[in-house]
Amino acid sequence: MLRAFSPLSVGHFSSVTLQRPPFLPALSAIALLVSGALHAEEQAVTVQDVERIEVRGDFRQTNLQKLPGSVVVLGETDIKRQSAQHLDDLLANIANLNASAGASRSRFLQMRGVGERSEFVDNINPSVGLLVDGIDYSALGLLSLADTAQLEVFRGPEATRFGANALAGMLNLQTADPVFASEGRVQLTAANYDSWQASMMVNQALTEQFAVRLVADQQKSDGFIRNDFLQREDTNGIDETTFRLKTRYQPNQDLTLDWLWNHHDIDNGYDAFSLDRNRTTLSDQPGQDKQDVDASALKLQYQGFASADSLTQLSLLKADTDYGYDEDWGYVGLHPDEYSSTDQYLRERDFMSLEQRFISKNQQGHNWVAGLYASQQTIDLTRLYTWLDQNFISDFERQNLAVYAENEQQLAPDLTLTYGGRLEQYQDEYADNNGIRTDGDDQMWGGKLSLAYQVSSLSQIYGLVSKGYKVGGVNGEALAETLNPKLTGLKDFLLSKATFAPEQLINAEFGVKGQNADHTLVSRVSAFYMWRDDMQLKGWINQGTKFVGYIDNAFSGRNYGLETENRWQLTPALVAHFSGAVLKSEIRGFVTKGGLDMSGRAQAQAPEYQFSVGADWSPLEALQISAQYAHKDGYYYSDSENIRASHNNLLNLRASYQWSQWELALWCRNLLDETYGVRGFYFGNDPRDGYTEHLYEQFGEPRRIGLTATYQF
Repeated sequence: MLRAFSPLSVGHFSSVTLQRPPFLPALSAIALLVSGALHAEEQAVTVQDVERIEVRGDFRQTNLQKLPGSVVVLGETDIKRQSAQHLDDLLANIANLNASAGASRSRFLQMRGVGERSEFVDNINPSVGLLVDGIDYSALGLLSLADTAQLEVFRGPEATRFGANALAGMLNLQTADPVFASEGRVQLTAANYDSWQASMMVNQALTEQFAVRLVADQQKSDGFIRNDFLQREDTNGIDETTFRLKTRYQPNQDLTLDWLWNHHDIDNGYDAFSLDRNRTTLSDQPGQDKQDVDASALKLQYQGFASADSLTQLSLLKADTDYGYDEDWGYVGLHPDEYSSTDQYLRERDFMSLEQRFISKNQQGHNWVAGLYASQQTIDLTRLYTWLDQNFISDFERQNLAVYAENEQQLAPDLTLTYGGRLEQYQDEYADNNGIRTDGDDQMWGGKLSLAYQVSSLSQIYGLVSKGYKVGGVNGEALAETLNPKLTGLKDFLLSKATFAPEQLINAEFGVKGQNADHTLVSRVSAFYMWRDDMQLKGWINQGTKFVGYIDNAFSGRNYGLETENRWQLTPALVAHFSGAVLKSEIRGFVTKGGLDMSGRAQAQAPEYQFSVGADWSPLEALQISAQYAHKDGYYYSDSENIRASHNNLLNLRASYQWSQWELALWCRNLLDETYGVRGFYFGNDPRDGYTEHLYEQFGEPRRIGLTATYQF
């Protein structure tokens, strides 16, 4: 029996040489200058005057300026500024966060250059996960932003808090909770490409102890593709419905019982790649990207114990997905040398998790957190592929159990030491209808150690070291293709790629956070250096029109850089925003099946620099005008091919007017109508040119113009 992976010992990182990040001396000087300047402007200001942006996804609700680590928080104002209807619309303006499509929406995230780009036959463990109200939506794709309270982006390993899905970071989306009041909102949007959105929120306190919040959202669009063969403009269209019901029962001040139910009905088309390498396709069997998702959670918070508060959450998720495409991107009769095939992946996912956490009450000198986490997931896959003699069917089951703890110790009034760790046990079972059966188990650990120095009540310097991990697994597709007689001479190679090892990552980070005395300037800057060991990469074999994917391990990788967020209140009516990142990355010890040595090359989805600059101007009390410009450098699409996305420039504008309970907003995204790629492949697929190899790209959103009307009641 093949083992999916081998257990890792605590000393697994003994081979890693910790090199001194080249930018630390410079950043230290910057930090001292910034904190000194902020301290010089400090007057009679207390800690309570610090900008009150609360991070809710950490173990404790903590002020953003006091939390040691690189975290971005986007609230209602940020969502409005970008006229964002979907999580996809926010990503371009978050430094060192990238996304790849290959579906109707961007589905896979990369943080600081670390992350997956696709999921076909083999089930992946995301390097960057997505939590929605504590429910794990990782690898399912991004969501509607209807009634979102805030989005928190944790950059860098967060294993202590989130486990294996946070090797490089985590997105934590918090929707609005029920409140003990009566309120509501209706919002209607119309935009080009025959697009519209309608959403509604109603919150009602049924009693003094019980409140209900209901949200409904519908989004539709023809999409941005014209299919010339079918004479249609909706083959890559959007049709998404979201329902959310949240209840809160609070019988006394010590006990809060929350329950939520989410339903997502996604019936999107998928017809994105063109033989002519533009937005015009020739597919005779356009694909689909469908999801039917039901998720629920029960959360119990109890504050009646003397020494600690208790939080218990039970989460359930069931998702049926249907992802498929026309593999030849053409139609029968296009050319005498044509081929015709489709590929379709039907997945049934069931996920359950239970977490029990104890959080100490404020104690003099130290505060602690301890918890237990258990989960079980099953994924059943059926692949319907033209070239298979029989449908491919696989069953995957994973169980894991984790314990974690964290302690925050006040070494001095202005010096805080935080340390914590997580120990996790995984057990996997895999079977398919080719007779392949494997199992595996891993004991893995991660943690964080940070030291924060409060230079003044308004500025902080911190340093931290953190370690993340993600599990290994089995390459079911590679093993299945060893039985394919048409893939000549590849059996031994595919058998050598039967499994892939776990990956681990060490991150060293140094940063400064601060603001001046009158709160007109808020700044955060951080530098990081990450050591990746047994770096997981996606490899491909291309033999004619046959493609086989597998996950491989490079020896190691390096990722280091800077990131910053800044807000400057220039006048009472004008606020400026700037965020930016510099990123260097490197692959070490990876040679593709085709013989390409990628050692020394930058990693995929890792642009060397990106920035976003914007402003909000309120010439009248009821009128606000917002502009935001984002630039992203070019980057490699793949770790196994030297193909690159070009740089892009996105300009968003929004003007809104509010009177009484109404708000009317006119907006434009991608005003410059920039054509930019969000997924790319390099191979030959066009019989008209003899299957000459090209870069084929899926393109991002073109110029969008829309009008949104909102009524609050």
